[in-house]
Amino acid sequence: MSAICPTGKTKYKFDDLNIIQCVIEESAESSLNAYFAQSTANVKNDGSIVTEADIAMQSAMTRALQKHYPDVLMLGEENSEQEQLQVMRSGADYWCLDPLDGTNNYHHTLPLFSVSLALISAGEIILAIVYDPVRKEFFSTLKGHGLWINNSKANPPVQPDTMKQSIALVDFKRLSIDIKLPLIERAPYKSQRNVGSCALEWAWLAAGRVQLLLHGSEKFWDYAAGYLLALESGGFSETIEGEVVYNGTLSPRSVIAASNAQLFAQWADWIRQS
Repeated sequence: MSAICPTGKTKYKFDDLNIIQCVIEESAESSLNAYFAQSTANVKNDGSIVTEADIAMQSAMTRALQKHYPDVLMLGEENSEQEQLQVMRSGADYWCLDPLDGTNNYHHTLPLFSVSLALISAGEIILAIVYDPVRKEFFSTLKGHGLWINNSKANPPVQPDTMKQSIALVDFKRLSIDIKLPLIERAPYKSQRNVGSCALEWAWLAAGRVQLLLHGSEKFWDYAAGYLLALESGGFSETIEGEVVYNGTLSPRSVIAASNAQLFAQWADWIRQS
């Protein structure tokens, strides 16, 4: 079920999720859908690619959100680092937006990509939405309200007791060889996947569709929304070094995460011992 577009707004309350979902859905329709299967790509300084859809989606979201929330600033992936730092240092509330997470998938017409949006207020992530435009799925939360999928409170399925019964999302590309080799030689999980969209992986972990997650380096907009989604659904996460994933900076963060405390303890212990 798609978001219901309301006529008014209340500030930072549960009803805001509907307003923002409406903004995301309409922006995706006019930008992501318009360029799908016909996008061209340019290479950014970090080696990643950017398409017309990335730029169009961020522009559409920025304009629409500004109308509803004029006092909230925008930190988007496609802004310059200087602009992003200015937003973070302003002291104002701000959005953290990845307008198209999984650009490579999108550009090659692989239907695994998402939109990720988080709201940061007083240094805390207080609202999070990940949208899968292919499956028309919204994963959303307001801090303290649990996980919602398409406007229905989510009750994740019963999770397995052990890693050997679990599906893991592992991005091998950004892991050190000391972690890669043990995972290849003696994988502790039942099966492994890599979706190519960090935000979508976090959302599926929060929904209990997968149980384990491991990534060597995620940028702020990759994890900001997913981090809160997982937390609100009973998930646990840390960096490989044992730190809290969200630290209020632009520095890339490694991620160990699991759908519940029992699996997280097993997963984190296995990785660090290996």
